[in-house]
Amino acid sequence: MNQNDNHNKIEIKIITLGDSKVGKSSLIVQYLDNKFSINYLSTIGFDLKHKQITLKDGTDVRLKLFDTAGQERYRSVADSYIKKANGILLIYDITEKESFQNIENWLESIREEMGDKLLPIILVGNKSDLKNERIIPTEEGKKKAEEYGFPFYETSCKTGENVNICFNELAELVYEKTGKKSLQNENQKLKKDSHKEKKKKRCC
Repeated sequence: MNQNDNHNKIEIKIITLGDSKVGKSSLIVQYLDNKFSINYLSTIGFDLKHKQITLKDGTDVRLKLFDTAGQERYRSVADSYIKKANGILLIYDITEKESFQNIENWLESIREEMGDKLLPIILVGNKSDLKNERIIPTEEGKKKAEEYGFPFYETSCKTGENVNICFNELAELVYEKTGKKSLQNENQKLKKDSHKEKKKKRCC
């Protein structure tokens, strides 16, 4: 594969946001590997995963999945990665009222970092398998999403319910909104910036 092929590759950067323990890491693992574990440790700072998918029009896309920490002490790290994102999965736990209330705080962080740049966002109510522990009704989640014009899904990282749909639909929305050429140009710019940074480190 030549250098131009690499430059023309399309990468879509998706970031997961939400409070600690809403299941951000578990959703990514379920999406990548169809696995679930109750023993995941809380993410420290952020983690990065990749997945190759094919969009509905046949375009091959490489997803970069940024898994961010939800703890307050890592909030600045999560905020810094908002700027790098093409799309956002905004996640709360249907069994935890505070995580749903804090959706407003996360939206404020997105506005502060992105300004007038509107990113595709999907609102996700996770842990739908915990029916007996539910606190946030489905209709309340739908109402919140409609308020902001976001698509809405309830997911389960345990059963896999709607997990693939969320990530794949967000990739489609990014592709539709941003366009193939713009994503390619963005990829080229990031590679050039990375190359310059490496040269700077070598020479200093």
